[in-house]
Amino acid sequence: MVRVQGSPLLSLLLVGLTLTIFAVDAFTPLDVAIAVMYVVVVLLSASVWRRRGVMLTSAVCLGLTLLAYALSHAAFFSGPAAGRMVVSLAAIGITAFLALRWQAATNALIAREEALHRSQAQLAHVTRVTMLGELAASIAHEVNQPLAAIATNGEASLRWLNRPQPDLGEARSAIASLLEAAGRASEVIRRIRALARRSDPRHLPLALNDVAQEAAGLVRRELASHQVSLKLELAPGLPPVRGDRVQLQQVLINLLMNAMQAMQAGAQNAPGQAVLLCTGLCEQGGVLCSVSDTGPGIPPEHLPKLFDAFFSTKEDGMGMGLPICRSIIETHGGRIWAGPAPQGAVLHFSLPAMEADPA
Repeated sequence: MVRVQGSPLLSLLLVGLTLTIFAVDAFTPLDVAIAVMYVVVVLLSASVWRRRGVMLTSAVCLGLTLLAYALSHAAFFSGPAAGRMVVSLAAIGITAFLALRWQAATNALIAREEALHRSQAQLAHVTRVTMLGELAASIAHEVNQPLAAIATNGEASLRWLNRPQPDLGEARSAIASLLEAAGRASEVIRRIRALARRSDPRHLPLALNDVAQEAAGLVRRELASHQVSLKLELAPGLPPVRGDRVQLQQVLINLLMNAMQAMQAGAQNAPGQAVLLCTGLCEQGGVLCSVSDTGPGIPPEHLPKLFDAFFSTKEDGMGMGLPICRSIIETHGGRIWAGPAPQGAVLHFSLPAMEADPA
């Protein structure tokens, strides 16, 4: 059962309201069904306590209704007063039943939403891992380059040190280059591990240009192996956004890979194939990122279904890449859409900019 959140102040208010209704019902000569007001207590208790608390509250209200009648009519029997008591008891019981049904339905809905969010997170993780598998050759090349540099500079530093008169300056320079290459290899592995790791999203202040450069670095070799050039046009001075770095990298890598695959499907080995990744300010406010290609473009009839689950224009596509991208961007408070392009296709997404701290 999902716990229903409530404040201690509201709990005290409910106790005070219950005692007030009892006092008015038991010690005033009003000929009205005061105890019906207990339905307010029962309804409010459903937003404060769990099922057991609501049932206990209802039982207390029923007991106080009977006690108030006993105190105010101990000496004589009153048919109208007994009728009002029965009406109050029925109202309290019916309200308790409806409140418990409402609470159970609400808890079930919350549980389903949480399960859906977990499923979406698992699907996004599987998609990232699948995407890394597609980039395996490019990742191996990205790691192999600094490893080769490490080996070359290590051999050079040994040669400088093994000379009859060691050249310490050249050895230091070679070792510095070795450490720089080791840092590059470590950074590539860090990014790969971040993409492969299954963890909860962390929305932190980010520079979208940095995220774009990191994503481009992971796919640049893959695009080049398919004779597709990648160009970056990153606007300087963009305000930071709040988001999860890994998820936004996943969106960018997916859009870049989709652009490459669309061009490959449209014309095999056509010259001049290029993908443009650019950032800038959005006219409606926030930060804008666009990925455009020089492929065959998106047919107009496909535009309304482009971000629907399981819709794909690729023969072996699952149709989950763009829906996951849309889910990620919308979770970040932004939106993603396909726009008109003079040649090929262009996909945009915008994210709200972080507000500057007041000076």
